[in-house]
Amino acid sequence: MKSATVKKKQDFKWTPQRKAIITAIKNSKKKHLSAEEIYLITKKILPKIGLATVYRALELFCENGILQKLNLPNQPIKYEILKDDSNSHCHYVCLECGKIYEVPIQQELTLPVNENLKDFKIVNSSYWYFGYCKKCKDKVNEK
Repeated sequence: MKSATVKKKQDFKWTPQRKAIITAIKNSKKKHLSAEEIYLITKKILPKIGLATVYRALELFCENGILQKLNLPNQPIKYEILKDDSNSHCHYVCLECGKIYEVPIQQELTLPVNENLKDFKIVNSSYWYFGYCKKCKDKVNEK
C-alpha cells in the first residue's frame, strides 16, 4: 500500500494494523488528528487494534516521512499526512479555540548563510503562526 510519498526507505511491513491506521487518517474529514482520534477511527475498521499499536505506528510513520507530528501548545499532539514534497504550508493556530488553518507556501525557501547548513537538503517545510481567529479575537479583547 502506497499512501504517501516516503522520504526514507520503507524498512517496515504494511501490516493490516498499519494499513488500517493510514486508511483511517486518509478517510478522516479532519486534517489534524490526535492519536486518540486516530485510534477511535481505526477501531471502526479494525475493532481489535490497541492504542499502543496506534502510537507505535504513528511514530514509525513520522520517522519514515509519511506523517508529520504537530506539537501545539496546550493541545494533544496531532498528526497530519504528508502527501508529497510540494506539501509545504503554513499553519495558523488559534490560541483560543485551537482551530488550525493551512495556507500553502508560495515562495521558495532559502536557508540562511551558515556553514553547518551548506549541504542541507530541504524536502519539506512548515511554518507556525499563533494568534486568534476572526471568531475568537473579539472574545479575547473583551477579557
